[in-house]
Amino acid sequence: MRGKLKPSIKINNPKELGQHLLEERKRLKLTQKEISEFSDVGRKFIIEIEKGKVTAQLGKVFELLNSLGLELHIMKRGDF
Repeated sequence: MRGKLKPSIKINNPKELGQHLLEERKRLKLTQKEISEFSDVGRKFIIEIEKGKVTAQLGKVFELLNSLGLELHIMKRGDF
């Protein structure tokens, strides 16, 4: 999925989250190194998340989301 990010995306697992973060980073034309330089997460963490790492520190995930200009919203199943 290149181009404009959809307003809402349903994420079902860590691999999908990683794929969407990767796509957004590329859409912004940023490297993993650039993101790590202006956020509080290391390049290795970014690589692991983009590959679908199953376990991750939530604080770092939120830092990465914020660095990409993204937000996390939680909705009751079926309301999407």
